Amino acid sequence: MTLEELRSDLREILAKEEASPIDWVSVDRMCLELIGKLARGKEPPYPHDVVYHYLDDADIRRKDDVYGLT
Repeated sequence: MTLEELRSDLREILAKEEASPIDWVSVDRMCLELIGKLARGKEPPYPHDVVYHYLDDADIRRKDDVYGLT
């Protein structure tokens, strides 16, 4: 996976979260798919903690609107 592919996937997830209404099933699926892609392939240089924190916390963002805005 290239850095641009990672950015593209993250942009797609964010776009889903910014849509109204939010399709949380799709967001969860996309986050899990991206985690799988990162685990299977060569990872580009990126802030691992930040990206994984974002991908792992979709359920928290769904439950807590204020958390999702930060």
